[in-house]
Amino acid sequence: MVKVVCTYTLTEELLEKINQRLGDRVEVIKVKDFDKADQEVLSQAQVLLTNQMEIDQKNLEKMKNLRWIQCVFSGINHFPLDYLKDKGIILTNARGVHRIQMSEFIVSLLLSIVRNSYHYTKAHLDRKWDPAKIDELYGKTVGFIGVGAVARETARKLKPFDMRILGVKNRVEDVEYFDEVYSSLQMDRVIEQSDFVITLVPLTEQTRKMIGESQFKRMKPTAWFINVARGDVVDEQALIRALREGWIAGAGLDVFQKEPLPADSPIWDLENVRLTPHVAGPTPHYMERLMEIFIDNLEAFVSDNKAQMVNVIDYNREY
Repeated sequence: MVKVVCTYTLTEELLEKINQRLGDRVEVIKVKDFDKADQEVLSQAQVLLTNQMEIDQKNLEKMKNLRWIQCVFSGINHFPLDYLKDKGIILTNARGVHRIQMSEFIVSLLLSIVRNSYHYTKAHLDRKWDPAKIDELYGKTVGFIGVGAVARETARKLKPFDMRILGVKNRVEDVEYFDEVYSSLQMDRVIEQSDFVITLVPLTEQTRKMIGESQFKRMKPTAWFINVARGDVVDEQALIRALREGWIAGAGLDVFQKEPLPADSPIWDLENVRLTPHVAGPTPHYMERLMEIFIDNLEAFVSDNKAQMVNVIDYNREY
């Protein structure tokens, strides 16, 4: 029997789904505090399902037989990756779970920008009848920096608006709903053409601050920058300057270098920013979708068919 330590409280419905697929081949044990947990249980467990935002390597070292960690998030930078790599521990993430809700978030954000919804919300609260300039998505170009599951689903949803869809990915290939795909070395070509530049890349040493002064200066002065990836993929000080000095028209930001965004951050005061507190990813269906991935992977793991597991992190690429 494979013991699974879980730091998240699974509903009875989700536990039943595990039981239906794997029966007595697995045992799920809830552990909230590693220091207070049964140390024998930790030592025996081969699998860790965790929603912890901070991972203490000392806790992982207590799990002598740990072979696989399922992270409930897409980001894995809070894990001791070198340690996991050295120990040969498999790490899988929640890639693909955000596809529906994040694509809806992005589409709604773009629509709110072109229809000037922010202005009308303020006017409403101020009890003002204040018509202002509005625009359309029709005919505009959107450039995705990163062409993963969320970008592809967003592209599918944007195509009916007759938008031109460009993408940047490491390996150039035809991608459904994308008009053109460029390599990462050609990113500037996408940035220069786009009315909306949307970052959807994982945070790695290669992507850290990949969008900075040079990229903002290449954007159209009428273009909007959208970040729903990670705060650190952007040089935040360069972004603030670009917004203040009018290099770009505005920014839609859901992620930041420091979260929560400090009260003294100048970003709060910028009129051309649409700011949300890292809410593009949550959905009431999150764990249900994640568990579909986890249970498939768990069955492959228990059956010693690890080659069939999905969302396995490549430690050399950090995603």
